[in-house]
Amino acid sequence: MSTATKPTPAPTPDALLPAVVPPPRPDVAFDADDPVALYMNTGVFEQLQRVAKLMSSSGLVPGHLREKQADCFLVAAQAFRWRVDPFAVAQCTFVLSGKLGYEGKLIAAVVNAKLDQAHALNYEYSGTGKDRKVVVTGRRRSEAKDRTVEGTVEGWATTNEKWKTMTDQMLSYRGAREWARRHMPEAIIGIQADEEVKEAVELERGADGAFAQPRTLGELTERLAPAPAAEPAKPCAHPFVPPSRVAKLAAGKSIVCAECGEELTNPDAMPERVVGEDDGPSPEDAVKAIAGAADKKTRLKE
Repeated sequence: MSTATKPTPAPTPDALLPAVVPPPRPDVAFDADDPVALYMNTGVFEQLQRVAKLMSSSGLVPGHLREKQADCFLVAAQAFRWRVDPFAVAQCTFVLSGKLGYEGKLIAAVVNAKLDQAHALNYEYSGTGKDRKVVVTGRRRSEAKDRTVEGTVEGWATTNEKWKTMTDQMLSYRGAREWARRHMPEAIIGIQADEEVKEAVELERGADGAFAQPRTLGELTERLAPAPAAEPAKPCAHPFVPPSRVAKLAAGKSIVCAECGEELTNPDAMPERVVGEDDGPSPEDAVKAIAGAADKKTRLKE
């Protein structure tokens, strides 16, 4: 018995063509001065992912970065552009109101690293009190002239207590940031310092989707002012439950204060006597015992 064999279908025209494999996309040459170069170079991008993964698993990085690989990638990428150790940068970061910020000392260090080393940032102070002033001078590389900014405590100070205890240091941090904002913005683009994040105003969105703008300077000041500290709760004096009333309570009995709801019990009340304990017979048994003894005595006399 013969078995019929199905005919093999003829190959389609596409099957006769050789398989076309797209060539691998070449990496874009990395340029440290190009802010998007690290995202266009596969090797650099993957290496930053490894650094971010390692950073997020460390127990010594700040708490806001632990187990958050994507956030660590942001820090590592910024450190890579600055050519600074990413773990050192991580120690100088913080998160406030959902925004990533960098400490002033880190920003000052980054700016100095990008300047002509012979003309790094220099600070000259004068005046006292709220008129204390700083003049910050620095020179960009390949330039022959210094650039300056100046500011005072009255114009720059915030509610940060460090402005009172380390005024000159705070003036230098703020001065370095202001110098970079004016004369080297590309070095700190997208970077917010601690005081800048704290000075941000949260605007409320109305029912129509538009943000409600502060109408007056007083309203803006009120929004920027820190929330008042909560006063500690005062203990209730139980005005409707005088101590004499508590003292009259029997053991195990309590009275509830109508003011605060606390149950008050007299700790000095004597416990109620329980029949059967070793503190003598009950009054009823004592009467029966006395009556029985008297009856017995009468019978003996007879």
